[in-house]
Amino acid sequence: MYVASVPVPEPPPAPRPATTTSATAAASHGPDRAQPGRRVGQEWAVDAAGLDPGRLAGVGGRVALADLFADLVATLDLHPIAAPIWHVFPGPHEGVTGIVALSESHLACHSFPESGGLTLNLYTCRARPCPDWAGLVARHVGYADTPPIVDVRVFDRSLPAGQVGSRA
Repeated sequence: MYVASVPVPEPPPAPRPATTTSATAAASHGPDRAQPGRRVGQEWAVDAAGLDPGRLAGVGGRVALADLFADLVATLDLHPIAAPIWHVFPGPHEGVTGIVALSESHLACHSFPESGGLTLNLYTCRARPCPDWAGLVARHVGYADTPPIVDVRVFDRSLPAGQVGSRA
């Protein structure tokens, strides 16, 4: 797992471990796993704070995030298999949720205008170069008073080691 924070006023925090919901999953993916499984992809979990709330909310937020998705698709040579789905939540905050299915897997986001936050998740079935997440977020969503803090966690995804079952 890789962790980066931008800007980094002090040494970056220790990586946060991925959480699991079952004892079997925790045991098979822990640091003591004897044999690595079959690698099946790479996942980025991106958490950003200090963003411009006005560019995270409502229809304008949907447009800004759609532009961010389009930039990521082009930069990483991703292949959407359908148009993105967007939802603007009603109410005072008007947060935005978006997802696009990719032939490589998916790209999703959720905005939190009330706190100037954005979460992004990109899963691909093969390794790709790490995009400039902080630059992309700042360019498309902007920031409030100071450059945003962008935490990026990268997970190498793999199936547990073991015998593969056969289809009947």
